[in-house]
Amino acid sequence: MKIFSTKYTLAFQFSILMVFIMIAGCAPSINVNYQLGLQSYEEEKYRTAIAHFTRALMDDPTDPEFYFQRAGAKFHLEDFPGAIDDYSRAITINHGKYKYYLNRGLVYTSLENYDDAMRDYNRAVEIDSLNPESFFNLGYVRELLEDYNGAINDYSNSILRDSTDARFFVNRGNINSIIGEYEQAIKDYTAAINLNQEDEIAYQNRAGDYIKLGKFPKAIADLTKAIKLDPMNSDFYYSRAEAKVGLTNFLGAAVDYTHIIKLDPGDALAYYNRGICYANIELKENACADFIKAGDLGLFEAYEVIKEYCNKDRK
Repeated sequence: MKIFSTKYTLAFQFSILMVFIMIAGCAPSINVNYQLGLQSYEEEKYRTAIAHFTRALMDDPTDPEFYFQRAGAKFHLEDFPGAIDDYSRAITINHGKYKYYLNRGLVYTSLENYDDAMRDYNRAVEIDSLNPESFFNLGYVRELLEDYNGAINDYSNSILRDSTDARFFVNRGNINSIIGEYEQAIKDYTAAINLNQEDEIAYQNRAGDYIKLGKFPKAIADLTKAIKLDPMNSDFYYSRAEAKVGLTNFLGAAVDYTHIIKLDPGDALAYYNRGICYANIELKENACADFIKAGDLGLFEAYEVIKEYCNKDRK
């Protein structure tokens, strides 16, 4: 059995909206190649975007936004050294933009260079202490470093600056869950759900803490909502099956494992867990068929169960 928890990932800044507003205002200084680069970026044609931004830089190598946008395209192509170089060039030209540090920090985080990432996020905070995304990214890295008190403080700072973003509550809830503050985690997930009724991550994670507290009916209700929002996510079925097992509803759990198998016929653990459920309601033939299938799919511990349970009456 397993319980899943999910968090929101780092914030990434891209100023295409601002540029399009300037275009709409007929600003004469917008570089044509830059506009074409932004259009290609929005269309996720990142190599083409890089070519346009490079041409824009040939026209004006002193504009930090050209480097900033080219860095973003390189990041999406996983050219992390190239992205760092372009963000650094933008910073050299204008070291007063928090978003340059925020995005370079994201690249450092992707490279697991957490010291440099933290330096960049802290610099972003120094430039604009009211921006919640810098604290959010700081909290994310502190969580990776298992500095849970620091992560809670950073996520709380994000919430103080913007209490309308469900992501901040979800990620703080995850930390509270990790440190065993399940009731506080549930409050955070509930706040996220109140902000966004379609936040399946918040439902999933709140259900996980309900399971830990033995509140299985509430967990099932949350996971049923999550499944309605994303019926193709097998993690939700796994967690709901766990909650049903907590209520000794083994048949209901078996139904959820069947859903998982339909989504992924190669999921050995789903067969194994369904076999356990069948065994608990004395459907031995069904249980043993599932254990055999789980073993065939590579879950070798199933063979020990077959030996002890399925073959024990054979001579």
